[in-house]
Amino acid sequence: MKNELSKLNDPLVGLPMLTPFNDKDEVDYDFAQYNIEKWNKTDADIIIVGTASGEESFLNEAEKLKLLSVVSDSIGEGKVSCAGIDSPSIKETLRLANEYEKAGASLLRIRYPRKESVINEYFNDVLKHSPLPVLLMHQGDPLNFGVAPKPVANPQLLGEIASMDNVFGYVTEHDMRFESTVRNYVPENKKFWICNGSMILLGTLIGCNGTTTAFANIWPNAMKNLLKMGIEGKYNEAKNLQRKVKEIDNLMLPFIASGIKYCLKEMGYKGMVPRKPITKLPKNIQMEISKKLADAKLI
Repeated sequence: MKNELSKLNDPLVGLPMLTPFNDKDEVDYDFAQYNIEKWNKTDADIIIVGTASGEESFLNEAEKLKLLSVVSDSIGEGKVSCAGIDSPSIKETLRLANEYEKAGASLLRIRYPRKESVINEYFNDVLKHSPLPVLLMHQGDPLNFGVAPKPVANPQLLGEIASMDNVFGYVTEHDMRFESTVRNYVPENKKFWICNGSMILLGTLIGCNGTTTAFANIWPNAMKNLLKMGIEGKYNEAKNLQRKVKEIDNLMLPFIASGIKYCLKEMGYKGMVPRKPITKLPKNIQMEISKKLADAKLI
Protein backbone atom coordinates (compact mmCIF):
# COMPACT_ATOMS: atom_id res chain seq x y z
CA MET A 1 0.00 0.00 0.00
CA LYS A 2 1.35 3.40 -0.94
CA ASN A 3 0.35 6.22 1.39
CA GLU A 4 0.82 9.95 0.96
CA LEU A 5 3.42 11.89 2.93
CA SER A 6 0.82 14.53 3.72
CA LYS A 7 -0.94 12.05 6.00
CA LEU A 8 2.07 11.84 8.33
CA ASN A 9 2.14 13.94 11.49
CA ASP A 10 5.22 15.20 13.33
CA PRO A 11 7.25 14.05 15.13
CA LEU A 12 8.16 11.35 12.61
CA VAL A 13 10.28 8.23 13.05
CA GLY A 14 12.13 6.86 10.02
CA LEU A 15 13.16 3.22 10.36
CA PRO A 16 16.25 2.28 8.24
CA MET A 17 15.22 -1.33 7.83
CA LEU A 18 17.59 -4.21 8.50
CA THR A 19 17.77 -6.64 5.58
CA PRO A 20 16.89 -10.26 6.47
CA PHE A 21 18.97 -13.12 5.06
CA ASN A 22 18.44 -16.87 5.06
CA ASP A 23 21.02 -19.58 5.79
CA LYS A 24 22.15 -19.46 2.14
CA ASP A 25 23.16 -15.79 2.50
CA GLU A 26 20.23 -14.75 0.27
CA VAL A 27 17.76 -11.94 0.94
CA ASP A 28 14.68 -13.56 2.44
CA TYR A 29 11.60 -11.67 1.27
CA ASP A 30 9.20 -13.78 3.33
CA PHE A 31 11.15 -12.83 6.45
CA ALA A 32 11.00 -9.20 5.33
CA GLN A 33 7.21 -9.37 5.13
CA TYR A 34 7.06 -11.00 8.56
CA ASN A 35 9.28 -8.30 10.06
CA ILE A 36 7.29 -5.49 8.45
CA GLU A 37 4.13 -6.90 10.03
CA LYS A 38 5.84 -6.56 13.42
CA TRP A 39 7.02 -3.01 12.68
CA ASN A 40 3.51 -2.15 11.49
CA LYS A 41 2.44 -2.49 15.14
CA THR A 42 4.98 0.15 16.26
CA ASP A 43 5.19 3.94 16.03
CA ALA A 44 7.55 3.89 13.03
CA ASP A 45 6.20 6.15 10.27
CA ILE A 46 8.60 5.64 7.35
CA ILE A 47 10.31 2.37 6.43
CA ILE A 48 13.54 3.02 4.54
CA VAL A 49 15.11 0.42 2.25
CA GLY A 50 18.74 0.88 1.22
CA THR A 51 20.60 2.26 4.22
CA ALA A 52 23.96 1.73 5.90
CA SER A 53 22.37 -0.18 8.79
CA GLY A 54 20.41 -2.19 6.21
CA GLU A 55 23.67 -3.34 4.58
CA GLU A 56 23.00 -1.37 1.39
CA SER A 57 26.54 -1.92 0.07
CA PHE A 58 26.00 -5.70 0.31
CA LEU A 59 22.87 -5.65 -1.88
CA ASN A 60 22.58 -5.49 -5.64
CA GLU A 61 20.00 -3.35 -7.41
CA ALA A 62 17.60 -6.21 -8.14
CA GLU A 63 17.57 -7.18 -4.46
CA LYS A 64 16.90 -3.61 -3.36
CA LEU A 65 14.05 -3.20 -5.84
CA LYS A 66 12.36 -6.45 -4.87
CA LEU A 67 12.81 -5.71 -1.16
CA LEU A 68 11.33 -2.24 -1.62
CA SER A 69 8.38 -3.71 -3.49
CA VAL A 70 7.72 -6.20 -0.69
CA VAL A 71 7.95 -3.45 1.93
CA SER A 72 5.68 -1.11 -0.06
CA ASP A 73 3.07 -3.84 -0.39
CA SER A 74 3.29 -4.82 3.29
CA ILE A 75 3.35 -1.53 5.20
CA GLY A 76 0.32 -0.63 7.26
CA GLU A 77 -2.09 2.26 7.06
CA GLY A 78 -0.49 5.59 7.89
CA LYS A 79 3.04 4.48 7.00
CA VAL A 80 5.11 5.01 3.84
CA SER A 81 8.12 3.37 2.24
CA CYS A 82 11.29 5.20 1.28
CA ALA A 83 14.28 4.23 -0.87
CA GLY A 84 17.88 5.17 -0.17
CA ILE A 85 20.20 6.43 -2.91
CA ASP A 86 23.91 7.19 -2.58
CA SER A 87 25.35 8.03 -5.99
CA PRO A 88 27.49 10.99 -7.10
CA SER A 89 26.03 10.68 -10.62
CA ILE A 90 23.01 12.82 -11.49
CA LYS A 91 21.98 10.47 -14.29
CA GLU A 92 22.25 7.34 -12.12
CA THR A 93 20.47 8.99 -9.20
CA LEU A 94 17.51 9.92 -11.40
CA ARG A 95 17.43 6.50 -13.04
CA LEU A 96 17.26 4.87 -9.60
CA ALA A 97 14.68 7.40 -8.43
CA ASN A 98 12.32 6.39 -11.23
CA GLU A 99 12.88 2.68 -10.59
CA TYR A 100 12.17 3.13 -6.88
CA GLU A 101 8.99 5.06 -7.59
CA LYS A 102 7.78 2.15 -9.73
CA ALA A 103 8.58 -0.21 -6.84
CA GLY A 104 6.24 1.72 -4.55
CA ALA A 105 8.35 4.28 -2.70
CA SER A 106 6.72 7.54 -1.60
CA LEU A 107 10.01 9.21 -0.66
CA LEU A 108 13.71 9.11 -1.52
CA ARG A 109 16.53 9.42 1.01
CA ILE A 110 19.54 10.87 -0.84
CA ARG A 111 22.93 11.56 0.71
CA TYR A 112 24.73 14.78 -0.05
CA PRO A 113 27.69 14.15 -2.39
CA ARG A 114 30.93 14.21 -0.42
CA LYS A 115 32.48 16.90 -2.63
CA GLU A 116 31.24 20.39 -1.74
CA SER A 117 31.97 21.93 -5.15
CA VAL A 118 29.46 19.65 -6.95
CA ILE A 119 26.58 19.79 -4.46
CA ASN A 120 24.73 22.71 -6.07
CA GLU A 121 24.84 21.30 -9.59
CA TYR A 122 23.89 17.82 -8.38
CA PHE A 123 20.80 18.86 -6.45
CA ASN A 124 19.67 21.51 -8.93
CA ASP A 125 19.21 18.70 -11.45
CA VAL A 126 18.15 15.91 -9.09
CA LEU A 127 15.49 17.90 -7.25
CA LYS A 128 14.12 19.39 -10.47
CA HIS A 129 13.62 15.99 -12.09
CA SER A 130 13.06 13.58 -9.20
CA PRO A 131 9.62 11.92 -9.37
CA LEU A 132 9.48 11.82 -5.55
CA PRO A 133 10.25 14.22 -2.68
CA VAL A 134 13.72 13.92 -1.19
CA LEU A 135 14.92 13.50 2.37
CA LEU A 136 18.48 14.89 2.43
CA MET A 137 21.01 12.91 4.46
CA HIS A 138 24.13 14.66 5.74
CA GLN A 139 26.22 11.51 6.21
CA GLY A 140 29.84 12.03 5.23
CA ASP A 141 30.92 8.51 6.20
CA PRO A 142 27.92 6.15 6.14
CA LEU A 143 29.61 3.36 8.12
CA ASN A 144 31.07 5.69 10.76
CA PHE A 145 28.15 5.17 13.17
CA GLY A 146 28.01 7.32 16.27
CA VAL A 147 30.99 9.56 15.47
CA ALA A 148 30.97 12.88 13.61
CA PRO A 149 33.10 12.92 10.44
CA LYS A 150 34.11 16.12 8.66
CA PRO A 151 31.00 17.93 7.30
CA VAL A 152 30.47 17.56 3.56
CA ALA A 153 29.77 21.29 3.12
CA ASN A 154 29.35 24.53 5.04
CA PRO A 155 26.11 25.08 7.02
CA GLN A 156 24.73 27.72 4.68
CA LEU A 157 25.11 25.53 1.59
CA LEU A 158 23.52 22.54 3.32
CA GLY A 159 20.61 24.74 4.34
CA GLU A 160 20.27 26.31 0.90
CA ILE A 161 19.87 22.86 -0.65
CA ALA A 162 17.34 21.93 2.04
CA SER A 163 15.37 25.07 1.12
CA MET A 164 14.82 23.95 -2.48
CA ASP A 165 11.55 22.71 -3.94
CA ASN A 166 10.91 18.96 -3.76
CA VAL A 167 12.85 18.62 -0.49
CA PHE A 168 10.96 16.81 2.27
CA GLY A 169 13.56 17.45 4.93
CA TYR A 170 17.13 17.25 6.21
CA VAL A 171 18.88 14.70 8.46
CA THR A 172 21.79 15.88 10.61
CA GLU A 173 25.22 14.41 11.13
CA HIS A 174 26.50 13.84 14.69
CA ASP A 175 28.18 17.20 15.36
CA MET A 176 25.50 19.09 17.29
CA ARG A 177 27.42 22.38 17.39
CA PHE A 178 27.72 22.34 13.60
CA GLU A 179 24.14 21.18 13.03
CA SER A 180 22.74 23.85 15.34
CA THR A 181 24.13 26.34 12.82
CA VAL A 182 22.65 24.40 9.88
CA ARG A 183 19.27 24.68 11.63
CA ASN A 184 19.41 28.45 11.08
CA TYR A 185 19.40 27.91 7.29
CA VAL A 186 16.76 25.15 7.03
CA PRO A 187 13.23 26.59 6.63
CA GLU A 188 10.59 25.74 9.22
CA ASN A 189 8.43 24.08 6.57
CA LYS A 190 11.10 21.40 6.00
CA LYS A 191 11.68 18.45 8.33
CA PHE A 192 14.84 18.66 10.44
CA TRP A 193 15.77 15.24 11.85
CA ILE A 194 18.34 13.96 14.31
CA CYS A 195 20.45 11.02 13.11
CA ASN A 196 21.15 9.03 16.29
CA GLY A 197 18.97 7.32 18.88
CA SER A 198 21.23 8.29 21.76
CA MET A 199 20.94 11.95 20.78
CA ILE A 200 17.18 12.40 20.46
CA LEU A 201 16.88 14.86 23.35
CA LEU A 202 19.98 16.76 22.20
CA GLY A 203 18.43 16.95 18.75
CA THR A 204 15.22 18.47 20.04
CA LEU A 205 17.30 21.14 21.82
CA ILE A 206 18.56 22.36 18.42
CA GLY A 207 15.16 22.15 16.76
CA CYS A 208 14.88 18.58 15.45
CA ASN A 209 11.32 17.34 14.91
CA GLY A 210 11.95 13.77 13.76
CA THR A 211 14.59 11.08 13.41
CA THR A 212 15.96 8.34 11.24
CA THR A 213 18.36 6.19 13.19
CA ALA A 214 19.50 2.57 13.31
CA PHE A 215 18.01 2.32 16.79
CA ALA A 216 14.53 2.88 15.34
CA ASN A 217 14.66 -0.75 14.19
CA ILE A 218 14.80 -1.85 17.82
CA TRP A 219 12.56 0.56 19.71
CA PRO A 220 10.69 2.99 17.42
CA ASN A 221 8.16 3.78 20.16
CA ALA A 222 10.95 5.09 22.40
CA MET A 223 12.17 7.31 19.55
CA LYS A 224 8.66 8.73 19.13
CA ASN A 225 8.18 9.29 22.85
CA LEU A 226 11.58 10.96 23.28
CA LEU A 227 10.86 13.29 20.37
CA LYS A 228 7.51 14.26 21.84
CA MET A 229 8.92 14.84 25.32
CA GLY A 230 11.91 16.77 24.02
CA ILE A 231 9.78 19.02 21.83
CA GLU A 232 7.49 19.67 24.81
CA GLY A 233 10.50 20.47 27.02
CA LYS A 234 9.92 17.52 29.36
CA TYR A 235 13.63 16.74 29.65
CA ASN A 236 13.64 15.51 33.25
CA GLU A 237 10.76 13.17 32.47
CA ALA A 238 12.60 11.85 29.39
CA LYS A 239 16.05 11.30 30.95
CA ASN A 240 15.47 7.74 32.12
CA LEU A 241 14.14 6.59 28.73
CA GLN A 242 17.04 8.26 26.90
CA ARG A 243 19.47 6.54 29.28
CA LYS A 244 17.97 3.11 28.53
CA VAL A 245 18.25 3.75 24.78
CA LYS A 246 21.84 4.91 25.08
CA GLU A 247 22.90 1.90 27.15
CA ILE A 248 21.69 -0.50 24.45
CA ASP A 249 22.97 1.75 21.65
CA ASN A 250 26.46 1.93 23.15
CA LEU A 251 26.71 -1.86 23.23
CA MET A 252 25.33 -2.75 19.81
CA LEU A 253 26.23 0.15 17.53
CA PRO A 254 30.02 -0.48 17.30
CA PHE A 255 29.19 -3.82 15.67
CA ILE A 256 26.84 -2.20 13.11
CA ALA A 257 24.59 -4.83 11.48
CA SER A 258 25.75 -7.64 13.77
CA GLY A 259 24.85 -5.64 16.86
CA ILE A 260 21.51 -4.34 15.61
CA LYS A 261 20.51 -7.76 14.28
CA TYR A 262 21.38 -9.47 17.54
CA CYS A 263 18.90 -7.18 19.30
CA LEU A 264 16.21 -7.87 16.72
CA LYS A 265 16.80 -11.63 16.79
CA GLU A 266 16.31 -11.58 20.56
CA MET A 267 13.07 -9.65 19.98
CA GLY A 268 11.68 -12.26 17.56
CA TYR A 269 12.50 -10.75 14.17
CA LYS A 270 13.49 -13.21 11.43
CA GLY A 271 16.54 -13.43 9.18
CA MET A 272 18.68 -11.44 11.57
CA VAL A 273 22.09 -12.65 10.43
CA PRO A 274 24.36 -10.17 8.57
CA ARG A 275 25.49 -10.93 5.03
CA LYS A 276 28.98 -12.45 4.93
CA PRO A 277 31.64 -11.53 5.91
CA ILE A 278 30.27 -11.08 9.41
CA THR A 279 31.60 -8.88 12.19
CA LYS A 280 31.55 -11.17 15.22
CA LEU A 281 29.62 -10.07 18.27
CA PRO A 282 31.50 -11.25 21.41
CA LYS A 283 29.58 -13.44 23.85
CA ASN A 284 30.03 -10.96 26.70
CA ILE A 285 28.48 -8.19 24.57
CA GLN A 286 25.57 -10.48 23.66
CA MET A 287 24.91 -11.14 27.34
CA GLU A 288 25.05 -7.44 28.22
CA ILE A 289 22.72 -6.51 25.36
CA SER A 290 20.22 -9.19 26.37
CA LYS A 291 20.21 -7.89 29.94
CA LYS A 292 19.59 -4.30 28.79
CA LEU A 293 16.82 -5.42 26.42
CA ALA A 294 15.18 -7.24 29.32
CA ASP A 295 15.57 -4.22 31.60
CA ALA A 296 13.79 -2.15 28.92
CA LYS A 297 11.06 -4.84 28.69
CA LEU A 298 11.81 -5.40 25.00
CA ILE A 299 12.26 -9.13 25.57
